This record gives sequence, structure tokens and C-alpha cells, in this order.
Amino acid sequence: MVNLWWTLPETENFESYEMEVIIDGEIDPSKINLYIAPIGLGQLNGAKFYGGLQTNTGGFPAADPSPEYVPGNSKAAIFSRWGDKGIDRSYVRTAVDGFFEAADYEGDFASGRRPYEWTNGHYIFSLRKMDFERDSEGKEWTWVGAYATDVSTGISTFISALKFPGKTLTLGSAHSSFIEIYGGKEVVIADLPKLQVQIGAPRINGKRLPMNELRVIFPKAGQTASPAIMTAELSEDKQYVVCTLHNEILQRKEWKYPLPQE
Repeated sequence: MVNLWWTLPETENFESYEMEVIIDGEIDPSKINLYIAPIGLGQLNGAKFYGGLQTNTGGFPAADPSPEYVPGNSKAAIFSRWGDKGIDRSYVRTAVDGFFEAADYEGDFASGRRPYEWTNGHYIFSLRKMDFERDSEGKEWTWVGAYATDVSTGISTFISALKFPGKTLTLGSAHSSFIEIYGGKEVVIADLPKLQVQIGAPRINGKRLPMNELRVIFPKAGQTASPAIMTAELSEDKQYVVCTLHNEILQRKEWKYPLPQE
């Protein structure tokens, strides 16, 4: 429904990546497949990744030694990365109650998921550099963990960790956030829930970096995208992009535009 593109300076010696999300709306997983991805695209040493909050997230249970895929029926948080031909479960560390998936139907990817009952509220979705290892072939890897923090309680929940190539990590300059309704359930626009999502600017290594550009892009219908049912604008204090879901198809003058940075 909407993509936000943040262009920042490239960051060497990556340690952490934080995105604020404020959700206003009661979301019933039985009625909608929704993905709020505050980290919709990033790159660490060239490996692409994303992460965020979903409804109906399935996967293979980490605790089952001979797992079968379990379809999702509730809310969860997810962290995925792409690249590396033959990527498999060894790229993922899950929580005891978590799930994983490694496949090639959306490009070669590995993903860790964990049940997480997000609701109305203020959250921080973050990635944190963890430990380093060298495999049996001498290749260096660094593990990066994903966490969801409920700001109201201060409780931070580990979601999963993925390994990335290299001992020192460089975070690329292009960052995306997106909100989507994904496949599997019939969508009736008039019946969609009331929803507003505020997304704050990236914080890298604990700091908000100077922003080169922030652009809003609404993918046009017919290009694996929805009709025009979401708007995006800066909050009054210009600290968040406010994305609002509508129950009707809007008339757009522009399908992409920059937002001011001052």
C-alpha cells in the first residue's frame, strides 16, 4: 500500500538499527493478512534484509526435530534476509517458541519468526549486532538479532537472529519501510479496519543520522499493488510519517513525492 524510502549516509562498523512504530487500530488476524515492516529493506555487507510485525505468520517450529510447516493464525514478529545460494536453517537462530523458514520461492532467503501479540501501542523494532564466528571453511560471519520493544512497558522481546557475511558490518545507505496486505484472504475495501501507523526515522548506532532524502511511493494497482487506499504525510512535529488506511479508493495527484526534512 505504501513504501517509504529513507536515504542516509552509509554506516561502517554497524552496531544497531532502530525504528519506532506507533499503531492505532484493532487488527483481527482472522480477517486480514497485514505486514507492518518498519525495516522494509536494508543491506549489511550487501545482504538484503527486512523485519517487522505481521498477522498470520507461519513457519517450521524450532522445537520440533522433524517439523512440518505450521500455518500462522495469530500475530508475530519476523526477521528475514536474502542472498547466499543454498541458504538454510543454519543461518537462523530462533527462540524456543519461534519458527523458521529457508526456501527459494522469493529468492534464496532465511527467516526467523516468533509469536508476538502486538496491538495498539508504541513499539521499537531493532536490529543489534551480536557475536562473531568462523565456520569450518574459515569464512567469517556475524550474527544480528532482531528485537521488538513495547515502549509502554520497556519489555524487549528477542525475535530471532540471522548471520551475515564478515566480521565488520557496513550498513547501506538506502532504507525502506512499507505496509502491505498480503495474499491469502479476500479483501473488501469497505470492511477494512481503521488503522493508522506512525513510523519514525531510522536510528543507526544509537543516533539519528542526517537524512539525504525521504520519499513516499504508492505502488500503482496492477503492479502487484493495491488500489489507492492509504495516505502518508509528516506529523506536525515532523518526527513521524503518518500512514492512514482508508475504506475507499482515493484519487491521487501524485504516486510518489519527497517529504520535507527540516
